[in-house]
Amino acid sequence: MELERFWQLVTAPGHSNDNEYLKTRLSPLSSEEIAQFDALYIKELRALWYWDNWKVAYVIAGCNSEYDFLDFCNWIISRGPEAVSVLTAEPDELANKFAIPNKDDLPYPFIDELDLVAGLLFEEKNQDELPYHSVVNFPPQGKKFKNKPKQLKAELPQLFGQYWLG
Repeated sequence: MELERFWQLVTAPGHSNDNEYLKTRLSPLSSEEIAQFDALYIKELRALWYWDNWKVAYVIAGCNSEYDFLDFCNWIISRGPEAVSVLTAEPDELANKFAIPNKDDLPYPFIDELDLVAGLLFEEKNQDELPYHSVVNFPPQGKKFKNKPKQLKAELPQLFGQYWLG
């Protein structure tokens, strides 16, 4: 599967149920294509598995666990390659370029289990499992960020001003 096709399938801005939307998009694909999609998804997740990206999720929504960070990365991927690019190149612009959803009047840039959709669909179609590739079993790459408000404000001033609840 070509990377462009992957992004066409996974990008889902504005859908109320991203998991169901992705499953619907993947359902017509062959088992081989679903497996290829899953491999690309894992590759994209691993490319986001950095402390600098976690810091952004921490400032926006208080992200403080590997599973929350995974759900944040799922949300970023579901917003497409531009969101990935903004997060990695100009993270302080994220809220200016992408609407951060809210839940209970708090920022909620998370999608639970989007990373599992392709594997579950593959299993449903084939009564067999794809290899499991967990990113949460590995520490993020880079240097762990300091959660000191003064430093976070200096590094991500726009996001800090808009979202920090600390």
